[in-house]
Amino acid sequence: MRIATITNWAYGITVGLTLASGSAMLMASSADRVERQAVQQRQVFDTLSDEVENDAWALSDLARLYVIKPSPETLTQYQQLQQTDKSIEQRLGGLKDNGASREELALLQDGLRIANELQDEQQAALAHVARGDAPAAIAVLYGTAYETELERMQTQIDRFRQMLEHRAAVAIDQATERSRIWRTLSEIMVGLTALMFLFVLGFILKRRVLYPVVRLSDVVQRLASQDYAVETPHFTQVDEIGDMAQAIRIFSRERPGPSAAGAAARRRLGDPRAAGAYDSAAAGL
Repeated sequence: MRIATITNWAYGITVGLTLASGSAMLMASSADRVERQAVQQRQVFDTLSDEVENDAWALSDLARLYVIKPSPETLTQYQQLQQTDKSIEQRLGGLKDNGASREELALLQDGLRIANELQDEQQAALAHVARGDAPAAIAVLYGTAYETELERMQTQIDRFRQMLEHRAAVAIDQATERSRIWRTLSEIMVGLTALMFLFVLGFILKRRVLYPVVRLSDVVQRLASQDYAVETPHFTQVDEIGDMAQAIRIFSRERPGPSAAGAAARRRLGDPRAAGAYDSAAAGL
């Protein structure tokens, strides 16, 4: 194979490995971005679920406090929190926009439905207090049915949070694994590119170019000094160096004879008669 062909192949392979390495690095960067998005999504879900849980418990605590110790300040706080409380559609919409699955939304919707039912019972208890029937209000908010509903709401929210945590953890692990794989492939491509560069320097330049050219240069110099006894190198490779070696061998075999060489020497000395006599003697032989 000729040196130009080997060089072109090595150049093409090096460019291909470089492009592959760059692509692997881009894929690793994309996997890192997915991992960051999964972490951000988990933080958003945690914030929303904590908001649902805290609002539900805060309303329940204020309502219970009011039926035990009625005061305008407690009632005002309860009413303000209830007014700022988001609807089920708003909460579910926020989670859905951030990528919550249908099963996760169903769990949270069930928990929010229970929280709304608890608010209905709180309103009934507040109405009992307004009519002066505090024992009835206490029986509603501290009864077994209310406690059971509170536990059901907390269970649904906990299940929702666990499902989110599990999905986020799986997404982060998958993104981390993909990033590790692509980074490893990128490092392998970089290593192969370095090996190809060393191959070009060590094999093509040194063994196929530098060493043969040095030998051919020595032979050419000796032939130029009319040392036709020099042994010409014999390179078997089919490339530019082989062509040069073959041309030198042909030149060495078909070098000028003694007559031409002697005449040429005498012409250089400025003695044409001596050159002619030398030619006649050589012809007589």
